[in-house]
Amino acid sequence: MSAAPIALMTDFGLRDPFVGIMKGVILGINPSALIVDVSHEIAPGDIRGAAFALDMAFPYFPADTIFAVVVDPGVGTERRAVAARIGERMVVCPDNGVLTWVLRNHGLTSAVELAKSEYFLPKVSETFHGRDVFAPVAAHLSTGVRLEDLGPRIEDLTTFEIAEVVIADRSIQGEIVYVDRFGNLISNIAREQFDNWCASADGVSVRVHIGSAEIQGISRTYADAPKGRAVAVFGSAGFLEIAMNGGSAAESFGATVGSRVSAYQLPG
Repeated sequence: MSAAPIALMTDFGLRDPFVGIMKGVILGINPSALIVDVSHEIAPGDIRGAAFALDMAFPYFPADTIFAVVVDPGVGTERRAVAARIGERMVVCPDNGVLTWVLRNHGLTSAVELAKSEYFLPKVSETFHGRDVFAPVAAHLSTGVRLEDLGPRIEDLTTFEIAEVVIADRSIQGEIVYVDRFGNLISNIAREQFDNWCASADGVSVRVHIGSAEIQGISRTYADAPKGRAVAVFGSAGFLEIAMNGGSAAESFGATVGSRVSAYQLPG
């Protein structure tokens, strides 16, 4: 049996037995499986949030990790079940866009549609493919089954559009792509983009805007602002975040995924 980790991400939460059932299925096929929980608190049906969270976690797992991502509002419909090799890692998931960010940042090596029922549970329900399809497929992969054995090769994985960052002489504009449990608003403005933009003009100060709110400058930590005040920082994912020291920026500013965020350079 392989010791390749199986990393689970779902929107199931932990109140119900669904996550435990998936783990039981995996261990029934590979008793030596090492199972890691990435998150089970993705908002129900939040494909975009799952895609970003997967990309945040992806590079920190061992190269042979098998991710099983089950955020699947289209379960039981015609959406495909797929497995993809992305570099040396694999992801088993519904083909609904959850791979968007990792495909953009890491590129696709190969992918197949899950079509070989011998790698599923004997009875497949219309409402719990996490148990009946994705968990057993991940377990079989961990025992050494090849990706190519699971079904026909495909090229056209489903992705959603990621908004582009718009850069001008004195402004940079993006949007919120993820809201974490602290209410921190994570944008799509990467630190490298921001630094390159700032380097184009000497002697400037920066103001960050979200909605009607304005934040002066970029801080180093969340605690650089007084309690109850907003702060703009580059978080651990490497993107510009709007946070509230001791509170929720999402609630304070009425912002969510898709909200616009901008920064402006002012003469120093």
